Amino acid sequence: MFNFIKKSLRNKLLSIFIIIGFLPFLTLLIYTLFLSESKIVNKTIDEHLERTKVVIELIDNHLESLTKEVKFLSSLDLMDDLLAEDIDKRISRLLTQKRDDLNLDISFMAVAPDSTIIASSSRDNLLKKYSIDELNVKNSRAYVKDNYLYMHSQINASFDKTKKLGFLVLKYNLKNLDLYLTHNTTIHSYIIDSKNSFIIGEDINLKINFNNKTNSIIDNNYVVVYKKLSSFLNDWYIVYAVDKSVALEFLYDFISFMLYISIVIFILIIYMSIKQSREIVKPIEELTATTDFITKTQNYSAQLNVNSQDEIATLTHSFNNMLKTTYSALQTLEEENRLRLKRFTQLIEVFNTIIQTKSEDECINVSIEEIKKLTNKENLHFQKDKNRARDKECTNLYVTDFENDEKIYFGSIELGIESFEDKNEQDFYNSIASMITLQLERIRLIKRTTSASKAKSAFISNMSHELRTPLNAIIGFAQYMIEYEELDEDQKDTVKNIESSAQYLLGMINEILDIAKIEAGKMEAHLENVNILEIVQSSYNMLSPLVKDKKIKFDLLSDNFDNKIYKTDPKMFKQIVVNLLSNAIKFTPEGSILLEIYNDEKKLCVSVKDSGIGISQDDMKHLFNDFTQLENVIQKRHRGTGLGLSLSKKMANILGGDVTLKSDGIGHGTLCLFCLQIKQG
Repeated sequence: MFNFIKKSLRNKLLSIFIIIGFLPFLTLLIYTLFLSESKIVNKTIDEHLERTKVVIELIDNHLESLTKEVKFLSSLDLMDDLLAEDIDKRISRLLTQKRDDLNLDISFMAVAPDSTIIASSSRDNLLKKYSIDELNVKNSRAYVKDNYLYMHSQINASFDKTKKLGFLVLKYNLKNLDLYLTHNTTIHSYIIDSKNSFIIGEDINLKINFNNKTNSIIDNNYVVVYKKLSSFLNDWYIVYAVDKSVALEFLYDFISFMLYISIVIFILIIYMSIKQSREIVKPIEELTATTDFITKTQNYSAQLNVNSQDEIATLTHSFNNMLKTTYSALQTLEEENRLRLKRFTQLIEVFNTIIQTKSEDECINVSIEEIKKLTNKENLHFQKDKNRARDKECTNLYVTDFENDEKIYFGSIELGIESFEDKNEQDFYNSIASMITLQLERIRLIKRTTSASKAKSAFISNMSHELRTPLNAIIGFAQYMIEYEELDEDQKDTVKNIESSAQYLLGMINEILDIAKIEAGKMEAHLENVNILEIVQSSYNMLSPLVKDKKIKFDLLSDNFDNKIYKTDPKMFKQIVVNLLSNAIKFTPEGSILLEIYNDEKKLCVSVKDSGIGISQDDMKHLFNDFTQLENVIQKRHRGTGLGLSLSKKMANILGGDVTLKSDGIGHGTLCLFCLQIKQG
């Protein structure tokens, strides 16, 4: 379904129009269905809770007025007649008149201290016995019994307030409260005693648990509210029940109307959506058809008809203008492409000619001749002076100074042109200049490489010849002294170190010859199971005598090394360690040198940390070049081949590791780190 919408603008517009058209209607319908009902019900509850409050106040006022009436009657001087024989006449007439005035189902009774009713508004009560105990309840002015409310007040003699003549009792039928209830077909109200379920008013058989003083209940048929009465009727509640169908009648009618009208609205929205989407998409379809036609025929003279004045018409005008501009641009582009193809061909021919040159002078001369062919000008010439004033356009040549790794000015070729007509022409000559520069750099690099190779070969040949003879003599003399001279243990150790060092130097000469093999890719590592710690200890012992005459603390730390058997080339490994130690000793006039070996799960490392002269950041990048030595005071005293670090790094690479240097600058010492990936035996 979503693909159906995504693939068609018409379907998108149709969907949007339908959604926009139905959104307000659906919002209103949802609001009506899910929110209006609850709001109407809540409003009904609030209204009837307010009504119960008013009715309760009326009942309270009514009962309070009756209480006051009883108290007033009991305080009349006429009540002194309770002591006379004609009591039943005067007081009874008074009580009967008061009952008639109130026009309620009530009965007044005057009760003597001996519980005899001696006066009453009803003759049926005369001379009957009344439960006097119910009147003696402390701090009670009324009580309910058998669905009657009894209000009473004590009668005292007017001439002696301490003399009790009896009680005046009002027997009030609780059904009188029906006057305060609402009686119609949609709103039902009644008063109920929550203890004995006695009901005043219309009983509609609602099952209510009176747990709170005030509450509301909503069931399928009624919206019910109830509130507890105050005054004398503590356990009584007034209940209002409103027919739910009547309260929501208007809402249901409105929903029915909305559902019926929705069919008409749906049809209208669909019709308008389809119509508007077609009108919007039709010009776009025409535009698409024209675009396809132009793509197939390459006819950019085609134009679209404008049939409206809206944004689509503006788009059509813009499209027609674009076609005109495109056609014009294509003509210009074809002409430029022909020119550029010609220039490109010329560049290739020039480059093929320049690349055949063997020297810098030949390269410049050939280049000038080729540019003359392109420009048809004869006054081109090469100029070395950068500061010479020029009245013609020229192209500058910059080549790489491989010693300092930077671009330097080589010269310029004056083109015999007053000024370039456009930037493309200038770029063309800059491209020729780039070709010339590349060929010059190639010639210089070949020359430099050839010279370096010859120098290296001569150095290796001379050094090998000059050093082997004296070293062999040293080794022979040392071996003779060990075998035939009577030496003590310290002397033997010293001579052995001399012999070992000479043997190492002889081996080193042979390894210098190996640098050529490394560069040619012919040197291979001969792996075997070795004790790395023994190799490091041997290197340390061999070079320890070199630091005795210096104020240098020389230590070996192996606490963090797991001494296992590892696979490596012991000869290469030892040479790397010795080279790093020799450099540290050479460039540390005083202070300390720490040789440390450690490992983790992935690699083992040998670090040489010294407090010597340090290395500047500018010199750091040149140290691993062949035959490179830095200019410093100590270097002048200790001349070397300049191959130590270069050979060490190359050997470390062959072993699958690397050598790195770190230094904070001149005077801050150096850290050399030799690390290998672990290969356990």
